[in-house]
Amino acid sequence: MSRIKPKLALFILFFVSILFFSNDFGLIDIEKTAIITAIAIDKADDGDYLVTCQIAVPESSNAVTENQKAQISGKGSTVGSAIKSTGSTSGWFPQTIFCNLIILGGDLATDNVITVLDYFSKTMRVQDSAQVILADKKAGELLTATTPLDNISSFAIQKILLKNPGFDRDVAPVDVKTFCVGYYSLTKSSFMPQVKVTPSETQQSGSSGGSGGSSGGSGGESSSSSGQDTKTQGKNLFDATTTALFLEGKKVGELNKELTHTLNMLTGKINGSAFSVDDVDGNNYLLSVLEDNSKLRLKVTDDKINLYIDVKLYCKISDQNTAKSDSTYEKNQPLPHDVKTKTENMIKDNINNLFSVMKQTKCDFLYIKEKLYRYHHKRYSSYKDNYLDKLNLHVNVDVHSQQ
Repeated sequence: MSRIKPKLALFILFFVSILFFSNDFGLIDIEKTAIITAIAIDKADDGDYLVTCQIAVPESSNAVTENQKAQISGKGSTVGSAIKSTGSTSGWFPQTIFCNLIILGGDLATDNVITVLDYFSKTMRVQDSAQVILADKKAGELLTATTPLDNISSFAIQKILLKNPGFDRDVAPVDVKTFCVGYYSLTKSSFMPQVKVTPSETQQSGSSGGSGGSSGGSGGESSSSSGQDTKTQGKNLFDATTTALFLEGKKVGELNKELTHTLNMLTGKINGSAFSVDDVDGNNYLLSVLEDNSKLRLKVTDDKINLYIDVKLYCKISDQNTAKSDSTYEKNQPLPHDVKTKTENMIKDNINNLFSVMKQTKCDFLYIKEKLYRYHHKRYSSYKDNYLDKLNLHVNVDVHSQQ
């Protein structure tokens, strides 16, 4: 019995030592814990790709509550070699599997962007659900822009792209897989949000005030990434309501906020979204969409292609500037006839404008050619080259509420 106790104590000591020393004395290894949250890709002056990776860096102190970040850049003749060079030059090789955002520079839109996205779609380095966006100017500027929404700018952009269900559907988010599927489809058409940096009202008012002496900052100090005055840092906001249209990988047009909202209505559900209906007998209304039942039907004959769009929206007045204001969801009231008529006409106009853009750009973002091939294959060969020109649009919109 006396021999068993020393052996048991020696075994426990050996086991605890393995657990302790296998954890590097409890130290955090930046290589294993740092992750790339976003990748920005621009075209360099010499034609190579310039890649900027934004990295979320863990903090060892519990006192720090904000997200910490670091950025490393690399350059190469291909996207893969540029990403590899970021580690070669910095010594950091953080994981890319958690990257949720890919930003393309505006100068890449004149070329076939699939040469960039193919690397992410055909390798396992980045997940297929990573969001892809087009920067209005340089992609790297979106990662260096400071914003009050989050200390890490890529997290702030993702909040704009993936809004919580029940809010506005004025952004058309697209991931890598969806964009590439559209590119390799019969239509060769895709789209993605185009993100712009917009200064907030406080920044605009501060910059127009001249050289005033704000407390706590030196007027001559500037940011190394954006060149903005320190008193205006953190005042940038992001706008993703513009949708960039691509045909064969090249940008051919844009959709504004209203047409992006209409596109989301025809391709998905906009429940919880809202319409602003202004100047109805001098009054303004805000209609919330409680239920969206929109359908597209394609009927093809020997001499016609008819696309029938039926939009049925169940709405309620969530706010109005009249004396009978009702801004609660517990109450409801029928839509006034003038409000109903103007809303229906507004939606019809947006749908017609959406199809005008489709015909002008030849970007089939509703994938009508796919429907023609799948459901009307016998007549596909007759219409495949000019189906947009032969298309006849029939729109029916019904906006109703509690009776």
